[in-house]
Amino acid sequence: MLCCLGLFVGFALGSSLGGPWTLIAPAIGFGLGLVGDAKLMRRSHGGHGGLGGGCCGGGHVHDEDHGSDPRDPICGMKVDEKTARYKTEFEGKTYYFCSHVCMSEFKKDPRRYVQ
Repeated sequence: MLCCLGLFVGFALGSSLGGPWTLIAPAIGFGLGLVGDAKLMRRSHGGHGGLGGGCCGGGHVHDEDHGSDPRDPICGMKVDEKTARYKTEFEGKTYYFCSHVCMSEFKKDPRRYVQ
């Protein structure tokens, strides 16, 4: 979305400046918008909210071995069901989550994450 906004601003700026800026300004605007979009997407969930180094505040590795413990259906982290703070029921099955962020994402559209 920001890449489109950057492109339009670049066109407006380029047309007012004229000359080579007619081509350069839209390219720069698009590029800056694309970088902004990538950062926003990373924060929206890829970076798990960007709060303190991970979805649950850091201090763990998502591939830690907890035996046969279930995995968070959002980020794939293994969750110890005995100590899990975040869990919810869906169609008779309990799902465990590493954080409130992941649980909230699941609750928006559970069918998307259930096999």
